[in-house]
Amino acid sequence: MTAALKYEWRRLWTIRSTYWLIGGTFALQLVFCMIAAASASPIESFFDAEEVVSAIVSLGASYGVSPLFSAYIIGLLGVFSFGHEYRHGMIRGTLTAVPDRAAVFSAKVLTTAALAAVLAFGCAMIGLFAAAIFVDTQGAMSSAGVWEVVLGLVLYTTLFGLCGMATAAIVRNQTGAVALMLLFPSVIEAVIRLLLILVSQGGSDANELARFLPFDAGSQMFARPAADVITDVLGYDPFGPVQGGLVLTLFAAVLIAAAAVLFSQRDA
Repeated sequence: MTAALKYEWRRLWTIRSTYWLIGGTFALQLVFCMIAAASASPIESFFDAEEVVSAIVSLGASYGVSPLFSAYIIGLLGVFSFGHEYRHGMIRGTLTAVPDRAAVFSAKVLTTAALAAVLAFGCAMIGLFAAAIFVDTQGAMSSAGVWEVVLGLVLYTTLFGLCGMATAAIVRNQTGAVALMLLFPSVIEAVIRLLLILVSQGGSDANELARFLPFDAGSQMFARPAADVITDVLGYDPFGPVQGGLVLTLFAAVLIAAAAVLFSQRDA
């Protein structure tokens, strides 16, 4: 296992896309957070400091008005953990160097989770830095509400990255895995949720099914109470942060388990 971890860590830092994604994530997060914080003064009179800081850190995702931008970029690192190897035929070299498939797969899970968590926390700190410069935080920076959002962002992004890794291992196609990880949480789930909500207004229990859409459920880990206004208008009652987090965790676990089984049985 130690050899597999060392191999995967070395492989990760010999790929240029790793540096581009990390640098791009932090750079874009800084620019967008600075813009959001500098433009926050009109809403400071309507929301308390916790809500404003949370909105800046999540770039509006805590209100449900936008997807969690950083998770989509960081999630690509998960896709590339397997995607690069299948795209360039390097998986054979990996399995030659480390013949233990279980160890190789476990190493990819651990490195993806660790890197995603660290990067997500770094993005949250950038958001707090921007808020401290432009917003009268009134002690919100150390409040439990803001740090609950930060924790939710880190957990969600980590699970997002693991889903990307598992998806790439299942489809064995980098382009297809990228498309799925970009479209399913942002577009496909939204369409399914809308259809289920429309059906539920006809008297069925379809609205209950909408609560189990994994990425939408997981986003409740960092959603703020102000987001309830939007969901009330839609007639949609999502899970709370704990239940929503469990739904996404279970979904990620199923994907990882399926990927592990397929990886152990398929030809390289």
